[in-house]
Amino acid sequence: MPDKQVLAKQLTPFLPEEAVDIAASWIIDYKITVTITRKRNSILGDYRWPNKGKGHRISVNGDLNRYAFLVTLVHEVAHLTTWEKYGNAVSSHGMEWKKEFKKLMDQFTGRRIFPEDVRTALKNYFVNPAATHCADPVLVKVLNQYNRQPVFHLEDLEPHGLFIWKDGRVFKKGEKLRKRYKCIELRTNRMYLFSPVAEVKKMEG
Repeated sequence: MPDKQVLAKQLTPFLPEEAVDIAASWIIDYKITVTITRKRNSILGDYRWPNKGKGHRISVNGDLNRYAFLVTLVHEVAHLTTWEKYGNAVSSHGMEWKKEFKKLMDQFTGRRIFPEDVRTALKNYFVNPAATHCADPVLVKVLNQYNRQPVFHLEDLEPHGLFIWKDGRVFKKGEKLRKRYKCIELRTNRMYLFSPVAEVKKMEG
């Protein structure tokens, strides 16, 4: 485990400056092995409890902007502190985890580390936090505003517009069913459901 100064230097490119000291202290105090990964489409972060001689392990996608990285890191550390208190006796995203997540996040929201729009979105999100902040379209859109590259969301596409998915397939946007959009893959004519804040590439022409 590197000393705190070295660890802080390693974390600095990924976190808001004011959050680095707290994050470094957590990693040292809980003896966490942190892995910063390339982009993973299915998850933003992951926590593994101690097993087979290995300690706490957390991975976070390295392509996230500083604020999204921090939210994801706190999410995963909340899994760690929940596990330390309850082991596997509680559900992974149950009330115990929600309380831990909010308690840990309060250390940052109280210091005004986040921009005002992110703080407001987080406050609303924590009324009943979901298993992933990606399930909250408002929070996702606010966080994505701080990406290095602009993001185009499915809900911003005009009705019946065409878009290209991450794997190259082409879809037509359909009607919204409760929380998701019904979209038709053009090649197979099969229907799929997409989140309003799915990141897509608009098909021009």
